[in-house]
Order: sequence, then C-alpha cells, then structure tokens
Amino acid sequence: PADIDDLAAVLEPRLAPFDLRNAKVARQVDLVEEGNWKLTMENNRECYHCAGNHPELGQSFNKYAVGFVPDADDLAGQAEAAAYEAQVAAQVADWEARGFPSVAVEHLSGRATGFRTERIMLDGSGESQTLDTKAACRKLLGGLGDAKLGGLHLWTQPNSWHHFMGDHAVTFCAIPLDPEHTLVRTRWLVHKDAVEGVDYDLDRLTEVWNATNAQDAALVELAQQGVRSPAYEPGPYSPLTEGLVDQFLGRQVGREDDE
Repeated sequence: PADIDDLAAVLEPRLAPFDLRNAKVARQVDLVEEGNWKLTMENNRECYHCAGNHPELGQSFNKYAVGFVPDADDLAGQAEAAAYEAQVAAQVADWEARGFPSVAVEHLSGRATGFRTERIMLDGSGESQTLDTKAACRKLLGGLGDAKLGGLHLWTQPNSWHHFMGDHAVTFCAIPLDPEHTLVRTRWLVHKDAVEGVDYDLDRLTEVWNATNAQDAALVELAQQGVRSPAYEPGPYSPLTEGLVDQFLGRQVGREDDE
C-alpha cells in the first residue's frame, strides 16, 4: 500500500528492542472458528466481554485496560478507573523516558494500512501474559535486560493482532475459509537460542492464549447462529466500548445515523 511507510515509521522503533529477526516460532496453532471472519474480527476489536469471558487473560489484563467502562452512577468504579489511568500515565512516561515508545498511535479508518499500537501495562508482576503474570521464557527477546515492559499491542486492519512482551511474542491472523468458517492462526515466538524444557515450558507459554482463543471461538459460534436467523437485525454500536468495532467497518463513531 502507498502509505505502508507510515506504519513502518511508527512500528520500527517500537519493535526494534525485541529483535524479532532473531526470534523463532515455538508453536503454531490453527483453530477453525465456526463463524464468518468479520464476526471473528468484531469479537477481537472489543474487549468489553473480556472481564466475564476470559479469566486466564484477565490475570494479566486489568479490566480498565481492555475496554471496561463503569456506569456513570458507579462512583467507586469511576474513581477506580481514574486511579488506574493515572497509574498508566506514570508507567508510560517511565517507559518513554527509558527509550521504549509506548503512547497510543491510532490510524484505523480511512487508509489502506489501518493500524493501532500501544504499550499496555500488565497486572501482577507486569512481565507477561501468563497465569502468574511472570515471564514464561527465561531468555528474553533481543537484548532486553528487563521483562517488565508491559505488552506492546498492535492491531492491523483488516485481519491481524499481535502482542509483544519482554520474554515472548504472540501473533494472530484471521483467514476466511468460507462464509461461516474462519481459520485463526496463532504463533508464539521466543528468542532463537531459547531451549524448550530449559528456558521455557511450552504448555505454560501457550496456555493463556489457547484458553482465550477457545473462549472466543465459542462466542463467535454463538454470534454466527444469531446472524443466521431470519429475525436478525444489526444493532447500533456503543461509542464507549465498541468504537474500534465501528472503525473496523470503516466508519466513525458519532455520525448522525449512528446516534
């Protein structure tokens, strides 16, 4: 695409510390979801469902980091969300000062190379997307000396998403097979010199996203059953929690016909 250089300019300094050219694929899992690929992506582009449907992923992701919005009359929740945002701002400032670009960059609509990237603070030890939130691989990616770098998050339009942490990376791609089946390909990357059974345990490395992918597949299957119904009518998107879904469709939240 003509604007691919814009994507590269943002991502190259963010990905450079991980030295992915010197990583290897530790495992690839192909999962066929029983739903249209656009339902797979709509499910991915919102995480309001995460708090109630992804307990494994929830060990490392704070609910306020992935789209949860407290009700307007929930004063305790509003205060909790504000405190979390302040904590995130301080952590992002620290990462930026240490030379790790982290602030959100979003160009999802109206362009060929739509993308969004942001370094997200992880809960617990803050090291990795694992059940105990600690690094799953003792040999860190690149020349990193610190695993506690949050999770660098990348979405690309129309069909991929990725997470890069100090110890490993996880990449995802949704590939349409037919109108009601989608192949979701997941790859886990570790340092090329990391030795399975010595530096990392493969089950521990992959258990969070294997569980999360299976949970999402069940949700997509239910959604497919719903849209297959002759009574189905598309509903409006929430501007608070589903704005990214709307941008996946190439629209902008807030237009008159969306309100």
